[in-house]
Amino acid sequence: MTQKKYLLALSLIIIPLLAIPINGNYSEISVGSEKQSKTSIIKQTTSDFTIQDVNSGTSYSLSDFWGKVVVLDMFATWCGPCQISLPYLRELYSEYSEEKVQIISIAVDPSESLATISQFRDDENMDWIVGKDLDGSIATDYGVSSIPVFYVIDQNGEIEWNDSGFTADGTWPVMESTIKKLVRDAQETPIVARVFLIILEVGAGLGAAAGIIFVIYKIRKRLGVKNCLNCNAVANSKCSKCSTLICSNCSVNGCPNCGSTKFVRL
Repeated sequence: MTQKKYLLALSLIIIPLLAIPINGNYSEISVGSEKQSKTSIIKQTTSDFTIQDVNSGTSYSLSDFWGKVVVLDMFATWCGPCQISLPYLRELYSEYSEEKVQIISIAVDPSESLATISQFRDDENMDWIVGKDLDGSIATDYGVSSIPVFYVIDQNGEIEWNDSGFTADGTWPVMESTIKKLVRDAQETPIVARVFLIILEVGAGLGAAAGIIFVIYKIRKRLGVKNCLNCNAVANSKCSKCSTLICSNCSVNGCPNCGSTKFVRL
């Protein structure tokens, strides 16, 4: 066998062994420098979901974290590339500690028990949210066919970047720079934009107050509430001579219409 034929035959054996689909069998997607990129650069709105943390049992929805950058990590405990990514996820968690970036790791292999995932989470010091896709709906919604798969979701709930597989020199630099850019852009909101937002908030508050006043006015009008002729406050007295409506404060000065000082309480 010539050297070229030998190398070709060897590559046909080795390359399929470098990818790991979620069902545990090997696929045709390879990882490493020869991997075909699955990166998406087109923003798309995410599908919301709710997941329980395998340790605490607390339920979290993806939409709970809008306003933060969210990193979704679809993994399995037996997945080699998934394990390679963990030190980098720990580094990410240490740098941002859920204040600006939330990591959510989701075990997508239906054959793995919650106990296995929980033990793996403790052994690997995964201090962020770790859950299991119990019915496979999350993997279906996100089109997961191999693992690991990563999604970086911006503060508005749109997928900024995603990729399958993990390499320290390929996947990680792109993922890290994408996250840093999203965090930096959120911090660098222009002063003019901030002022505009403040004006909008003040305007909204004034509008709400005006709306409340208008509603009160309508209710009072519907209920037949009358106002004082002199000061427009709620009238609680009536002039016994000319029936002018007046409030108790103004009545001490007499009726503004006829001058009478005799009033009947309403």
